[in-house]
Amino acid sequence: MRIVIAGAGEVGCGLAQALADKYDVFVIEKELGRCDSLLNLDVVTIPGNAANLDTLRTARIENADIFLAVTGNDEVNLLAGLAAKKLGAKKVIVRVENPEYVDRPIIKDHPLGYDVLICPQLALAQEAARLVGLPGAIEIVSFSGGKVEMVEVQIMEGSKADGCRIKDLDLPKNIVITSIYRSGNLIIPRGETLLEKGDKIAIVGKSEEIEKIRGLFGPPIVRRVTIFGAGTIGSYVAKILERSRISVKLVESRIDRCEQISDILKGVKIVCGDATDIEFLAEEEVGKSDAVVAATESDEKNLLICLLAKNLGVKTTIAKVERGEYVKLFEAVGIDIALNPRRVTYNEVMKLLRRMQVETVAEIEGAAVVEVVVKNKKLIGTKLRDIDLPRTSIVGAVLRNDECLVPRGDTELNLGDRLLVFTTWDDLEFIEEIFE
Repeated sequence: MRIVIAGAGEVGCGLAQALADKYDVFVIEKELGRCDSLLNLDVVTIPGNAANLDTLRTARIENADIFLAVTGNDEVNLLAGLAAKKLGAKKVIVRVENPEYVDRPIIKDHPLGYDVLICPQLALAQEAARLVGLPGAIEIVSFSGGKVEMVEVQIMEGSKADGCRIKDLDLPKNIVITSIYRSGNLIIPRGETLLEKGDKIAIVGKSEEIEKIRGLFGPPIVRRVTIFGAGTIGSYVAKILERSRISVKLVESRIDRCEQISDILKGVKIVCGDATDIEFLAEEEVGKSDAVVAATESDEKNLLICLLAKNLGVKTTIAKVERGEYVKLFEAVGIDIALNPRRVTYNEVMKLLRRMQVETVAEIEGAAVVEVVVKNKKLIGTKLRDIDLPRTSIVGAVLRNDECLVPRGDTELNLGDRLLVFTTWDDLEFIEEIFE
């Protein structure tokens, strides 16, 4: 497979590094200094502007299976994507930072011809809102067009699940615990399995049923959320949460922005003030919030806001972090979740690239989660225990029509069944071959 990447920034270099071992990778970058980080990779670097036709022809874009436009300039990405598609690139994925170009985080089959358009700011905001809505959640991934979700949660000390056997949780019918990660080891869940604090578990179920387990594994259900920063991310988080029963307060220091956003977010309380003023935070009773989202333009300010919120008694803090190297630092000093827009972009692009023949790919604790569809008629009626899966692979759930079934050894496959398979990245292609 031939992949052309426009941009050798944090996202571009990360993608090149991940793809270079398996594919023919070409990287276009006009700033030669950035190409130094690619010297140790098996990639071809092409100096120039990715929106320039001659540069694209030099990269033999007409033979590209995938073109990734991930420079730091929206207009260059958009123009380069149009040109690449016109010149013959099979698939074009474009990143845009400005939400004026998009109305949702990811748009597939864009009218202008892009196969995928990704807005990392909105994608990050959506992730933050979903994590707030499900306490204890680390990651949430949608399958089957959003009808089914996989949630990775960490069991908190003192929660209802802490020290409880799976069969005693009284989970809704369409909810399945598919895997447990404890101290780096994978445990196959059984009814008698005792859950422990610190366990990271993957839960699969219908989206509406997932809502019913809020608060079961982590802190109590979130009722009050305070968001700091009314920029793109903060406003979008507030917009999503506004539709729920959660009480949302949005704090912004700019008076003009407060006035502007108050006309849009009718169900959100808009407060103008300094997020780093401890007296202001106490006056606004921020400490009574179940969760705080810090989404200002400054990483340092977001860190300070979250630390102050923790000090005031807030249980869950989520911070936007522009600099990827700060993510581990934020989490090390006590911030519950640090989200980086570039990392969100990288993850989304990798999911799109890695899925190939499978329907959907996610990642949990370093393992791949793939959604495969039973199309092979030879598999119809076959029991799960008779399928020769790799030792490192587990069928976590069977999605049949509107039901999410608990997989058992004697479960027989039907045509059109969707299986969520937990496997390693090395065994991904083997899984594809079994169900092709």
